[in-house]
Amino acid sequence: MLGLGVKGLKVFQEVDLVDPIKIVPMTPELQPAFADIWVSWLRNAMHKEPEPEDLAAVESPDEFYVKPGGAVFFALKDGSPVGVVAVKLLSPGIYEFAKLVVSEDARGLRVGKRLVEQCIDFVRDSDGHLLALQSFHKLEIAVAMYERMGFQHIDPPPGMNVLARTEIVMGMPVAGKDAGD
Repeated sequence: MLGLGVKGLKVFQEVDLVDPIKIVPMTPELQPAFADIWVSWLRNAMHKEPEPEDLAAVESPDEFYVKPGGAVFFALKDGSPVGVVAVKLLSPGIYEFAKLVVSEDARGLRVGKRLVEQCIDFVRDSDGHLLALQSFHKLEIAVAMYERMGFQHIDPPPGMNVLARTEIVMGMPVAGKDAGD
């Protein structure tokens, strides 16, 4: 906090001098950025086309993820979206995070890890017990990060629609919010 003197009055303004990245839930204003960020990444970086489920999800993330019990989170850098991830409820207690993308200009700032941590917190707060993901071998850096975070290679959990491009399914047990009490 910075105290700024103004003719005897003190005005306090919260200033984050260390971390320009904020993780926030999707808002109506941010929603169009979900498709922009993710489809662009899939086509340009991975040279793959979106599958029908992908298009339905990014065109209506509120209907596809949020209303059925999941969430969508954005990473903002100086107020602009630089990353996105969605959490999908697969079956009671079992969630999948999907569509994790970090823009080129935000790589190296731990944005991907922070988005995954937000997913873990969401699952824990929702009393979930498993967080799963789908990936492919080309994403070596991401897969290594997932492994460091405690994800292990697993069979697809109940309710997971395994996409045609999927080469890897991973999961991590999540202790409920009351586990430490």
